[in-house]
Amino acid sequence: MLALVLATSACAFKMTGTPPGTATGVVISADGPDTAQVDRFSLRTNAGQVLQFTVGRLDLANGGLPAPHIREHLVSGEPITVFYYGIEVIRYVDAE
Repeated sequence: MLALVLATSACAFKMTGTPPGTATGVVISADGPDTAQVDRFSLRTNAGQVLQFTVGRLDLANGGLPAPHIREHLVSGEPITVFYYGIEVIRYVDAE
């Protein structure tokens, strides 16, 4: 039920034309059915807040990265910037 509410919220943001949220930090966990896929991950922001995200259909244009690359950031500790609606990440890039 909670997943349905969260998914509905994410869709509502997309339909309103509201710009996506952004967050920058380090990946502290990544989960998926195998090493080639990431369905969800946690990010510790530069301010110390821990955010939980699900991975949606990712925009790979202009430096956008594929979901499996999140695991490399988990290991390296290099920060990323995520763009999201609700809890669904729609794009992420290496942080500058």
